[in-house]
Amino acid sequence: MATHQTELRASGRRMAILVAGDIVALLVFAAIGRRSHGEDAGPGAILEVARTAAPFILGWLIAASLAGAYTPARTRGPGTMLLTTLLGWTGGLILGAVFRAILIGRFSPISFYVITFLVALVILGGWRGVFALLEAGPRRKVPGKR
Repeated sequence: MATHQTELRASGRRMAILVAGDIVALLVFAAIGRRSHGEDAGPGAILEVARTAAPFILGWLIAASLAGAYTPARTRGPGTMLLTTLLGWTGGLILGAVFRAILIGRFSPISFYVITFLVALVILGGWRGVFALLEAGPRRKVPGKR
């Protein structure tokens, strides 16, 4: 039987993995975006990639926290994880767009936000979906059921 302290440690470790994976996913998204626009995106450009991703990382972390994207109840199982990711990323994109506009002094065309929403959602949802599948592990067979 796990103690409360052990459960808290496991929950904290789980959340740290999710946060780290989310940040990496959004950095990958920013690198892909920079590369598609002919900008440096390799290991030598990590600071530029991080600067590109920063408004959306900040927006995601705020909105994801509000959407419960780091709580076990809202992220257990792939379906729940993906729905919570969708909700969190919707808010994250809006906040990220505002933070980015403050940094660059203007909003971008709507097409930028549509592509950002869809591509980043695929990357975030993909990584988080795999996390949920791995966490769920193999399903046990119920005796008498196929």
